[in-house]
Amino acid sequence: MSEIKVAIITGAGSGIGLETAKLLHAAGNAIVGVGRDTGKLANLEKALGGERVLTLSVDVTAREAPQQIVQAALDRFGRIDYLINNAGIGSPKPLDETDDETPDRQLNIHLDPQHL
Repeated sequence: MSEIKVAIITGAGSGIGLETAKLLHAAGNAIVGVGRDTGKLANLEKALGGERVLTLSVDVTAREAPQQIVQAALDRFGRIDYLINNAGIGSPKPLDETDDETPDRQLNIHLDPQHL
């Protein structure tokens, strides 16, 4: 399968990640869709279908997540051409109602280079 380009997309189960996966797949790329929700990933797999899709239920904040995702992509497709770091979370509420752990977790997912 080395003739096709391969995109890893975190947060691929919904929203921008899902639509990006659909667009890149329609353009002939293989997709490695990463997310936490297995139901949403199953819908992604169903929407794209075929051999050019691999879904992985992975928490991108886990220390081993980057290596696990990259290895799965290489095992299945033999290459990686695009990395779309789309995973993100949010829980908008007034600052005085937010605990210290919530913004730390959000920043780790959005900005920490350890996480894909």
